[in-house]
Amino acid sequence: MKVKVAINGYGTIGKRVADAVAAQDDMEIAGVVKTRPSFEARIAKEKGYDLYVPSNENNEEFKKSKIEISGTLDDLLEKADIVIDATPGDTGEEYKKLYEKHG
Repeated sequence: MKVKVAINGYGTIGKRVADAVAAQDDMEIAGVVKTRPSFEARIAKEKGYDLYVPSNENNEEFKKSKIEISGTLDDLLEKADIVIDATPGDTGEEYKKLYEKHG
């Protein structure tokens, strides 16, 4: 059974983490999280990664840019075994309670 990995933050670090996880035989990417419909969001979709947003507040921007999302970070954590936080600076602290809620 493969470990399902959620990656919160798909920027400079998150892209590299995702590539490393995707190269493993015993892991798979459950999805990646982006706050904005940026170039990186399009790259994630091209690579076949499910794309999630931190919360429903971000949905409208993605709809306008026609980038399909699979849900929110909360949804992603429901299907992931582990999460790698690749958010900038101390942003990960904001998500700590949500991570703990999902074990």
